[in-house]
Amino acid sequence: MVSPKLPAARIYWTAFTGLFFDYYDLFLFIYLEKVLAAQFGLSEAESSALQFTGLAGVGLGALGFGYLADRLGRGRIMLAVFGVYLVGVAGLSLAWNYPSLLSFRLLASLALGAEWGISHTFLNEQVGRERSYRFAALLQLAILGGLLAALANRYLLPVWGWRWLFAASLVPVAVLSAARWRMLAAGAAGNGCGVMGEGKIEPGAGQLGPALRANWRPFLRCLALASLTIASGLVNVFFVKELPQTPLFIVLFWVNLVPGMLLGVWVVRRGGVRRALAGYAVALIALSLFAWGSHWEGRKLAFALTLPALNGIPFGLMGAYFNEVFASYRTMLSGAAYNLGRIFAGFSPVLITALGLHTGGNYFLFSAALGLGVLLISGWLTAAGRRT
Repeated sequence: MVSPKLPAARIYWTAFTGLFFDYYDLFLFIYLEKVLAAQFGLSEAESSALQFTGLAGVGLGALGFGYLADRLGRGRIMLAVFGVYLVGVAGLSLAWNYPSLLSFRLLASLALGAEWGISHTFLNEQVGRERSYRFAALLQLAILGGLLAALANRYLLPVWGWRWLFAASLVPVAVLSAARWRMLAAGAAGNGCGVMGEGKIEPGAGQLGPALRANWRPFLRCLALASLTIASGLVNVFFVKELPQTPLFIVLFWVNLVPGMLLGVWVVRRGGVRRALAGYAVALIALSLFAWGSHWEGRKLAFALTLPALNGIPFGLMGAYFNEVFASYRTMLSGAAYNLGRIFAGFSPVLITALGLHTGGNYFLFSAALGLGVLLISGWLTAAGRRT
């Protein structure tokens, strides 16, 4: 039995704020890589281990907490995730040596991986299918926490120091935890149903093995889509290090995701997910080939600022689409597909360097190849739709 719906706006803002500060701390850790290495005297291998721990943590958090959310209820586990997040970030701000830094980095990353899947699935259930893509895209605007991290690193780090940059997110998240508790508790008391346990699996449907066998094909499609599209964003982050880092450029680089997300929602409503992905893929290939073959001096800046808008299309629709394709264990499978995709995508800068594509404008060939991969996935979705 599904509980009566909670107010969509209230659900959205609690989910958005939680994800926003999760993204803030995730990207802040990336920006502070050299600062932390100097503070703790880290070797290159230790710095790499910290970054890999962050990637591994989001995958483990999506799987572990996602499973618990599907079994015990998303409302309850959302609150537990905030507790893990608060401990992780507080520990980062107080870290005294490399092992403590590594441990609290893992805790904070577990929370981010869990928060994405649980928030999207819970919101999807509350707003209904007609509004799910719009709300999912709006929820993905939480990635602008990365913009806050970029600005804090540039302007507040010299004044506050790195510890206070982590600690700054503790107060809003603690307040948000209390607000989320009140919202869920009031909903449970008001309707007499298990809002606090919303999403709990019905009796007889909780067998994990059969669920995985039934969902492995859509899981692979979602994993491939997340890996390729997130890799496109990471390639751009890697690429823009060569460009001027003015405040205006930093803001535009992050904010340009927004029109892409809204465009994706518009295309999905009129033509469906497959057309939105195919359009994104064709535009990415065209942009990449133009930047690669053109002699225009401004092509690199144009590529760096246009690509976020394109990437906003798949980034904005994944939360709703992933929830749509899984029949059971939706929190775990959707969150795992997205966050494991993040892990695979995290190796794209290493692959670019290994292939020698980081020189001579050959980034653009790599992004064109990513576009071709998404185009093939859109064809795979079409074939899967015909079979069903």
